[in-house]
Amino acid sequence: MSRVTTALTLDNNMMITCRRAVSEDTSMFRRIRLQALKDSPEAFGSTYDSARERDFDSWREQLESTIAGSLRNTQFAFADEECVGIAALYRLKGSGHGDIIMMWVSPESRGSDAASQLVSQLLSWAQNVGFNAVFLNVSDHNARAINFYKKMGFVETGEKIDVDLSRGLHGIRMK
Repeated sequence: MSRVTTALTLDNNMMITCRRAVSEDTSMFRRIRLQALKDSPEAFGSTYDSARERDFDSWREQLESTIAGSLRNTQFAFADEECVGIAALYRLKGSGHGDIIMMWVSPESRGSDAASQLVSQLLSWAQNVGFNAVFLNVSDHNARAINFYKKMGFVETGEKIDVDLSRGLHGIRMK
């Protein structure tokens, strides 16, 4: 299987590349997802503690479901050789639309084009495999993320989302 990557050189000469996940990425997937949940717990419905308790096979199965086909795609962003971001796009079989999930970029790489590269890769893939719409949920207090998604062409649908009521997390739906 060939790895398709997109690259962008930053002002500081750091190269950002994005690529779709492959089978060998399970350990990295687990590590970057746990890092995201620990760094930005308010941005996700999942928690670090619940994710940390998952066995390796569950991580492998989740990732394997996204490496090929037209239902799911997980993308990783790299600065040089280091994974600095993740995003995925999932849709249910038979559905014409999907949702961007797990979107996260490391604090050191925020402000780079890693996030826009991740979203652009997912949107391009979605168009190529026949999605008719892409949605996402974002925490209602995360103005930076909301503004980023608006710059990427998303608009608020007016729908409010309960992300995790036990932690008092609410969000908005964007399309």
